[in-house]
Amino acid sequence: MYCITDEQVEYILDDIRRNGVEMEDLQFNLLDHICCIIEYNLKEGDDFEVFYQQTVRQFYKNDLKEIEEETINLLTFKNYYAMKKLMIISGASAAFILLTGSLFKLAHWPGAGILFVTGMVLFSLLFLPVLFLLKTKEAGSARDKVVLTTGTLVGILYCLSALFLVMHWPGARIMWISTLTLSFFVLLPVYFFNGIRKPETKLNTIVTTIILVGVLGVQFLLTPVHNRPKTEQPVATEAVK
Repeated sequence: MYCITDEQVEYILDDIRRNGVEMEDLQFNLLDHICCIIEYNLKEGDDFEVFYQQTVRQFYKNDLKEIEEETINLLTFKNYYAMKKLMIISGASAAFILLTGSLFKLAHWPGAGILFVTGMVLFSLLFLPVLFLLKTKEAGSARDKVVLTTGTLVGILYCLSALFLVMHWPGARIMWISTLTLSFFVLLPVYFFNGIRKPETKLNTIVTTIILVGVLGVQFLLTPVHNRPKTEQPVATEAVK
């Protein structure tokens, strides 16, 4: 087994630092791992530097700093799978509860309101925020994050305003009109101008935008803007003799 010298250890550590690895723990972990490989595989009389360069190239594709970036991503996403599981469970549960609540409401069975409220709150305040957090980590640019943020906000407001409308709670119509306005004048332009810049998403962006404009236009058309006039009650009059 090859006996590595202190000078060679310092050479490896300095080279790791020169290649952009700044995390101290990662530096020493790489150093220990590389030294073990060299001690077990380098033969007496072989060129140390040549063997070291061949060994260190096994740890990356382009440069050694990739290891630090991957380590940071792993630390950042240490709860990724737990969040993904929570997203799936909350989304499936919300969909099932909403469907059950809708069936109960159609059949005029008791408990329909509780089911509908629970499902909608679960979908808008748990599923959508968790989905937003996961997708934000995957977003490549600041523009994509703006689109995700705006879309999530609109989605939450859309669900809550629909809940207010179904439950006949005060402020429902104002919330609904505000959500449609935000969707049409903020979300659509942000989504359109972000997607149309990329050649690979240009066509899908145009088609999706056309569909969204049509859907929002129909919803605007079906939304009552003015209060319905109250029906005049008949006034009883006494016969004049």
